[in-house]
Amino acid sequence: MAFISISITKNHPLILGKGGFGRQLADWLSAEGWGEAEFLDDNAPGCVGGLRDYADPKLLKPGRPAFVALGDNSLRVELLQKLAAAGYDTPVFISDMAAVSPSAVLEPGCVILPQAYVGADAHLGVGCIINGGAIVDHNAVLGRGVHVAPGGIVKAGAEVEALAKVDSGEIVRK
Repeated sequence: MAFISISITKNHPLILGKGGFGRQLADWLSAEGWGEAEFLDDNAPGCVGGLRDYADPKLLKPGRPAFVALGDNSLRVELLQKLAAAGYDTPVFISDMAAVSPSAVLEPGCVILPQAYVGADAHLGVGCIINGGAIVDHNAVLGRGVHVAPGGIVKAGAEVEALAKVDSGEIVRK
């Protein structure tokens, strides 16, 4: 797979967003050996700062893995770009319980959750979320920031425009 960044420092990832998706991602990261996450969120308790505090020298360690767990697709992509520019690693997270073809291309910041499937020669742009039980079939192309909700399907060769959402039960055809 091209573009996949394997984080050298897997300890204490930073997650921007402590809503349901952020807490879910933290659980999966912890279960798969990434360590305890710290959160940035403007509204949730128990965070180390607000969303824009990623540049705080106490948090920023070169190469520290950072994820953006926000449902706002545009904001997710914007923050991923700012995190990378600040020196964070914005790795791809693929759950051990997901199936991703070795020929699939996943750009930085993609998150592939349990029971998701990404087929051969699929291309996922920066910051895509493939939620549990979602399918992105072979040769599909997802623009940056696309979210495929649980049970959403992108069929073979289909294209999904940047920042779009494929909802649960929705099928996108070529």
